[in-house]
Formats: sequence, C-alpha cells, structure tokens
Amino acid sequence: ALGELKRTGWAKRGVANPESVQEHTITLRNIAASLDSLTDEEKTGLLDMLEVHDWPEAIHGDEVVISTDAQELKTRKALKFEKEQKAIATICDKLGDKGQEIMNLWLRFETSSDPAAVFARQLDKYQAIEKALEYEKAQGISLFKEFLDYARPNITHPILVARLARLEEEFSNK
Repeated sequence: ALGELKRTGWAKRGVANPESVQEHTITLRNIAASLDSLTDEEKTGLLDMLEVHDWPEAIHGDEVVISTDAQELKTRKALKFEKEQKAIATICDKLGDKGQEIMNLWLRFETSSDPAAVFARQLDKYQAIEKALEYEKAQGISLFKEFLDYARPNITHPILVARLARLEEEFSNK
C-alpha cells in the first residue's frame, strides 16, 4: 500500500509524480546506510526504525500537520499520534512476536527516545528538504526555502547540518 500512497505534502503543492511513502522510506534508508560516521548509539536499530516509521500511513494515510497556532499544532499532532498508534497496533497485532518489536521501533521513532531515534527524525526532516530542492530544480515549483525554513530548527546533528549547508549552496548556485 505504501508504494501506491503518494506523499501528501508534495501532492498538495502540485508536484508532478511525487514520491510515494515507500520511495521516501527507501531514500531514508539509503542515506542512513551511506553514513559511516554515525556513533554506535546512533546506528542501533536505525535502519529498522526508518523502515517502519511510516507503516501506519498504510491504514491512516499520509497526514500533514501544520499550524501557526502552537496549541492547535500540539493538539493536532497528538490526535495524529493516536490515529497512527492505532494503525500500527492493527498491523502489529497480525505479526505475532515480531509485532511487539515493530511497535517498539515505531514508538522509539515517534518519541525520539534515544540517539538513533533522534537522528532518524532529523533525517526524515532533512530528506524532505533534499527532495524539495530536487523538485524545485526539475519542476520549477518554489519549495526549497519553505521546507528549509520549516525544518532547519529541528535539524541539529552535525552530519545533517553539513549536508544542509551543501544543499543551500546548491540552491544558491541553481
């Protein structure tokens, strides 16, 4: 189902042939696998966490939560978490012993409960910026600055900060 589900944020912005949720996951895993300077703590379960982080979207859909009102944003994020937690529970219930392991991976990602989960969430934000630049260059839709401004405050890992700097340089040279 995730291979057929187009990422909502891109579709809403008029991107032609936007990436699917599955393509997004594959890209995240490929980026993570290519990074050899992560600490052991940052690597522990990282690829598995990235694999399952969007599984609830197969049931719940790809919901984008944005608001300029802090309280509304908090409320909407909490509601999204509840819906996705029910969806992942439905998936995990069918997987026996492996289901609890998957649920734990998903919860680690959602709660940023350890260094690998913190990195995974930042990588998720970073990949959207990288993709925004790709779409802007290919399709002429202004996306990069919007995604950069939104996600930059949440990206603090030195590896990703350095990659962001390279993307900004590429953007300024386009």
